[in-house]
Amino acid sequence: MKAARAAGPSNPGSKEIPVPKDPNCLAGLSFVFTGELSSLSRDDAVELAKRYGGRVVGQPSSKTSYVIVGADAGPSKLRAIEKNKLKTLDEDGFLNLIGTRKEKEAIRENAKEMERREKLAAKEAATTGPGPSAKPAAANMLWTQRYAPQALKEICGNKGQVEKLQDWLGSWSVSSSLQSGFKKPGKNGMNIFRAVMVTGPPGIGKTTSAHLCAKLAGFTPIELNASDARSKKLVENSTNINNTSLDGWMHGGHATNAAGVTITDKSCLIMDEVDGMSAGDRGGVGALCALIKKTRIPIICIANDRGAQKLKPLVNVTFNLSYRRPEPAAIRSRILSIAFKEKMKIPANVIDQLVEGAQSDIRQVLNMLSTWKLSANTMDFDEGKALAKMNEKYSVMTPFGVINKMLGPQMFSPTSRETLGDKIELYFHDPSFVPLFIQENYLKTQPSRVRNMDGPEKTMKHLELMYKAAESLSDGDIVDSLIHGPNQYWSLMPLHAVCSTVRPASFLYGMGAGYGGPNAMSFPQWLGQNSKQNKLSRQLTDVQARMRLRVSGDKHEIRQSYIPSLFPHIVQPLMSQGANAVDDVIDFMDEYFITREDWDTIVELGVGDRLDTLVTKGISTATKTSFTKKYNSRDHPIAFHKAEALGKAPKKLAAAGPAPDLEEAFDVDDEIADDEDEKNDASDDSPENDSLIKAPKAKGKSKAASAAPKGSKAKGGKKG
Repeated sequence: MKAARAAGPSNPGSKEIPVPKDPNCLAGLSFVFTGELSSLSRDDAVELAKRYGGRVVGQPSSKTSYVIVGADAGPSKLRAIEKNKLKTLDEDGFLNLIGTRKEKEAIRENAKEMERREKLAAKEAATTGPGPSAKPAAANMLWTQRYAPQALKEICGNKGQVEKLQDWLGSWSVSSSLQSGFKKPGKNGMNIFRAVMVTGPPGIGKTTSAHLCAKLAGFTPIELNASDARSKKLVENSTNINNTSLDGWMHGGHATNAAGVTITDKSCLIMDEVDGMSAGDRGGVGALCALIKKTRIPIICIANDRGAQKLKPLVNVTFNLSYRRPEPAAIRSRILSIAFKEKMKIPANVIDQLVEGAQSDIRQVLNMLSTWKLSANTMDFDEGKALAKMNEKYSVMTPFGVINKMLGPQMFSPTSRETLGDKIELYFHDPSFVPLFIQENYLKTQPSRVRNMDGPEKTMKHLELMYKAAESLSDGDIVDSLIHGPNQYWSLMPLHAVCSTVRPASFLYGMGAGYGGPNAMSFPQWLGQNSKQNKLSRQLTDVQARMRLRVSGDKHEIRQSYIPSLFPHIVQPLMSQGANAVDDVIDFMDEYFITREDWDTIVELGVGDRLDTLVTKGISTATKTSFTKKYNSRDHPIAFHKAEALGKAPKKLAAAGPAPDLEEAFDVDDEIADDEDEKNDASDDSPENDSLIKAPKAKGKSKAASAAPKGSKAKGGKKG
């Protein structure tokens, strides 16, 4: 039913939308939509309610103003309506409410309080005069600083976490956490920790709440953030754990630090952006961890991601306080008060839209409004939508979220507003996993394209859609081979997104696991099977390398022909004869140099009635034990081995020492004497040095040549 509702209205555009008497006619009302409306799609109806100031929630509660009921309404919501006795409207009643209702005035006490506070601060600044610690005028301050919360009640959301932090800081000053050696956990289990780790997304008030809680507990907050150097040496030298304050920045005779914070007898160290410690802060996390273990002052560490690798040393020595993104309703009142003080006319529905676009980042919403204030004092629904889209935070979805959205009924419905680029963008959230998730789950939906069919016609249409989706996935595999092939055509990734993700989903979108379908989305089994295939391929290579002394097949022939032939000789006897066949099986294995590990590989490669699970059940535990013991107790022929495997040290190649490095053996900068080598080569090739070639004697010099040997003989005779 949910897929049918989300696929679109039965008569789109058949009813005229009235012109409201007031642009914020639905302000202060909360709506829940259930069932299928006849002329408006679910997205159009939700946007219409938000456009005119209403708030749309997913489930009805006692605080819900109206439930808009259409055809095929959800049974759980109908039960909630009856239980809470809620008011219901059909589509006509909803449109009539838009055309007749007027806006109600909101309370603006918060704006008056902020204005009174600014006047008081300006008066104090005028009396004290300018100085190094004087704050700038309110008109010259950023909105994020100007409208920062000054009390705990002004913090939006995370009230429970703020109270825990306040109680923990109170235990330092009131109870005996320090005196008891941090052995009494307290009601929240926090008092055994000397430090707290506050984690959560940016812009939700982590640092502000830490400062406010520290001040309320009587501590002087001293902050170190990413703009400060926080290496090991600086952390150790800048903090004095034996005292109740930090003395690294003390200068002159004033009891203030460089930031202008007055040093008291109690200090609280706030380490902001701990997960942002970079290479310049080398050793800072380790030094901070050592400091926490023996500190005598409370330490509050603030980070965006507690799971960061560099924060692992801090996990065991700090108590984790996880902050969540506040709901738009928790932020709306604060932003409306600020807008009213700045004399900006912005409806509540536009504020909700900005908050949702910024993912509850209050700082970003204030920055958007302060920029908008430079050019205009009003903002309508369409302008707010464009501004939120322009400043929208990019968030990475998980593959499960992408698949639920891609295969869900809204993405390809006739009233869908997503463009082809938006659908391709979902693929790029994780281009490696999303196609695998599509391939694993594309057959688990109930397609919206066949919801109005019955009988054989529905079956044939369903088969046709499955065929087209499978064909598109095959095309995607071809494109993927070009992308990850030797040429790496990365420019084909948009085409791969269409073939492997968008086009298959366009055929089989409909009711799935995320929309009440019977089949749950599952993780791709291809990953596990591919890992198993690689492992078995390596093991099969080892089997083929040992068996090649007896057989002549390659790895594929071993897999397809020899292993099925080996099964009746080394596996089947253990199943049928038990321990009596162990000796014969081992003898047959030795003949082909098959080891005990190779036997396990052959069993695991079995298919059909020789599947490994069936074979394992067919062999008793006593037989397996006997087989293993007898195999380990006997000697077996080894096809080939390394000397190290038998406990022998390999012989040294040269007695002169280790082989020289290639760069040392031949250096380009060394001068090479080639002249002598060339002379030697030339002399070796000359015919005078060849014993088989006799050169004729010269005529003019024959007497002189003959006289020389005679003289030498004479001399030789005298010597003799």
